[in-house]
Amino acid sequence: MRRLAALLLAALALGAPLRAEDATAGLSPRQILVQARSMFPRERVAVTGSLITAKARGLEETERPYALTLDWSGGEPSATCDLFRARGDRTRLLRAELTRRDGVPALALTQDDGTRVEGVRLNTPIGESDLTWMDLSFDYLWWPDVRRLDEAEIAAKGIRTRQNSRACVVLEATPPAPVQGLAAVRLWVDKGSGNLLQTEQLDAAGRTVRQMYVQRLGREEGRWVPREFRVRRPGMGRVTKLTVRAIRSESFKTGEDDDA
Repeated sequence: MRRLAALLLAALALGAPLRAEDATAGLSPRQILVQARSMFPRERVAVTGSLITAKARGLEETERPYALTLDWSGGEPSATCDLFRARGDRTRLLRAELTRRDGVPALALTQDDGTRVEGVRLNTPIGESDLTWMDLSFDYLWWPDVRRLDEAEIAAKGIRTRQNSRACVVLEATPPAPVQGLAAVRLWVDKGSGNLLQTEQLDAAGRTVRQMYVQRLGREEGRWVPREFRVRRPGMGRVTKLTVRAIRSESFKTGEDDDA
């Protein structure tokens, strides 16, 4: 399950060559996080696919097509996500707009009846799924309070330092303001490339409450392209699947346009 652990934009950035040397050597934890952030696309990216919730045995419960636009080309990142009723039905159920101004993230949701709600928590689940808006905003990449776990702590907690056969630096970032149900985010950064490979959300007791990983990858035009992500909450009998049908940017195009 964890052999393909990675995150959406990190997967989009995997076209960068992998290096043998340690790209994190001599860097502070904060500098490692800034470097990981710099690996992400610096252009407008459009992603379409489906958000699916299913029971652990694979029985599908709901499927909601989505259209996600990410823009990290300016100084402050932004994202817009539309959630639709069903495949072939472009009735929009929800629009989310994520912005970051003067270092402060903001999320606004517009319902299908036009009602707009400002100041929504980033840790709010998307629709019926276990995916949250924080997964799409990558807000933790801007958190200033970050530390690197040393070998003693890693050994004592039984934390794996290799993801998808890659040696990683393990960081923990603490939110600058309290977030309900979230005390920290643990991040795995590939030593060879500086890419962010995996994150886990932790509660106040240091327990993993959510995991996000890639289930399927494909390679097109020299880049690793995500095809399906999965999100699990330990102890819960269901899984959230985020499928990727198409990715579009000024310099890259893959997949087929969805009729979402």
